[in-house]
Amino acid sequence: MMLASASFASNDICTKIAVRFLPAPEIIVIRGATAFVFAFALVCFLYGVSQLKKLANRNVIWRSVFEGSVGPMIITCYAFLPLATVTAVMQVGPFLGMIAGIYLFRESVGWRRWCAALIAFLGVLLIVKPGAEAFQPVALVVILIAAVGVGRDIQSRRIGNAAPPFVVSLATSLSGTAIALLLTPLMQPLGIRAWGPWIWPDLVTFGLCCLAGFLMVLANTFSFLAFRSGDMSVVAPFRYFYLFFAVIGGIVVFLEIPDLLSLVGMALIVAAGIYLLHRERLRAGRKLTATTPAEGS
Repeated sequence: MMLASASFASNDICTKIAVRFLPAPEIIVIRGATAFVFAFALVCFLYGVSQLKKLANRNVIWRSVFEGSVGPMIITCYAFLPLATVTAVMQVGPFLGMIAGIYLFRESVGWRRWCAALIAFLGVLLIVKPGAEAFQPVALVVILIAAVGVGRDIQSRRIGNAAPPFVVSLATSLSGTAIALLLTPLMQPLGIRAWGPWIWPDLVTFGLCCLAGFLMVLANTFSFLAFRSGDMSVVAPFRYFYLFFAVIGGIVVFLEIPDLLSLVGMALIVAAGIYLLHRERLRAGRKLTATTPAEGS
């Protein structure tokens, strides 16, 4: 998961640089084409062409739709918000998943987990600062990205061993490119800066987009492997290294130094997230104890 976090953060840095010069859908197409070629070659070399039929797996399709939807939204956010801000707000995903579990699976949530959720959302408020002069409404889109990420992680668990990881990455590159192309005629009339007319990229920007595609395949593969084969309560805390790498990258590459309130907000989100995972592990342990027959019975 640490490798996935580092790859995601590096991909984000390349993408955030590129969005200064190219519109979001063009970046996604270049990045997606690179990811497709890389993932396709790996699938054929490692697993054989016959594995491509697993692109039709229902859970693979749904995961790719969730992940492919993130690209257009997150690149749009990078055009307006600091890298660390976007990454930090995305970390409320586990709490959105907790809330979704109440309505979708009728799970019970105790007061401790509700308190953790409230602390995390307080952290989000400190970061986005609603009502302040520096507030950017596009920050609300990041919460939607976090919600989509919950669906992606659920589908990763459902795929299990039904498809190799690079097949999943290949599906993601295809869906992300298709979604970006479908959204282009809808978004361009709105006059959003990140969805302007396509232009011919210079060599450096084109190279950054290609590098982002390579990193995206690695990030999705590492993340999928972590959530598919690892205990979620053990794996999930390591996703917060994504925020660490994003803060460092934002400072070094973009000179985006978070203010004190933002740093406090980030700390609250991380602390609440780790506590939530701790409570989930205790809850899972109690369930296992309750369902395990007593020795000698």
